[in-house]
Amino acid sequence: MIHQIQLKITGADVSFAAPLSFDVTITKGPITVGDMFKLYRFENMLYKMELTGKEIDKYLEFSCSEWFNTMSGPSDYLLKYRLGKNGKPLLTDNKAWLKSPSYSFDSANGIDYTVDVSKPEGERVLISSFSDGRPFEMERKYSVAVSSYRGNGGGRHLTEGAGIESNKLSGRLISSTERDLRFYMLQYIESQNNFNPSPAGNWKIVPEDWVKKAKAREYKLLFGTDY
Repeated sequence: MIHQIQLKITGADVSFAAPLSFDVTITKGPITVGDMFKLYRFENMLYKMELTGKEIDKYLEFSCSEWFNTMSGPSDYLLKYRLGKNGKPLLTDNKAWLKSPSYSFDSANGIDYTVDVSKPEGERVLISSFSDGRPFEMERKYSVAVSSYRGNGGGRHLTEGAGIESNKLSGRLISSTERDLRFYMLQYIESQNNFNPSPAGNWKIVPEDWVKKAKAREYKLLFGTDY
C-alpha cells in the first residue's frame, strides 16, 4: 500500500519502502486515523530523488544484506536473527527477533527483480525491467520515491548502500511533500472510497524451493503460529 501511494503521489519511476510496523493488521471495514498511525508511525515527508540504475541496484543489495543470510541449502535460515552463543535464534516468549528492525528492510516497486539468496552479499539482486515493460539501464538516471528519513541518509541505504556521499544527498532531491506522508496516505485513501491493497508480485526470492521450506519454518519462529 505504501509503495502504491508513493508512486501515485510522486509519479516516480521507482518506490522504496519498508514495513514500518512489524505485525500490524488493518481489518476489513472503515479505516480510521488510528489505523494509519499504527501502520505508519513516523513523521516522514515524501521525497522524490534522482538515482542512477546502478545506485538503485546497490541500494537494494544493501537492504538485502541487512535482511537475508546467504543460504547453502533449504535447511539454512533465510532471515538474519539475533543469535545466541549456540548460533541459534534467541527466543522471547518462544518468538525470535530479527537482527535488524523491520523498518530497515526496504523493497522496491515499479521494477521487477529477483533476490538470489544462494549468492554472496552484493551479488544477489537481478533487476530484469520496469514493471511496465520498459528496459532498466544501469547508467541511466531515474526518479525514486523515498521517505525523508531515507532521503536524508537514515539507515545508510543511500550512503553506504548506493554510495552517495551524505553531503551530496540534498543535491539529488527533486521535490518534497509539504506535509508528512501519513497525511497524504489518508487523503488518497479517502479519495478512493474503497481501498483494497494487494501484493504487486514484482519481486521474489530464489531458489524458490529453498525459500518455501524456510518460510514455513521461520514464520513460526517469528510469529509463533503456522503460516
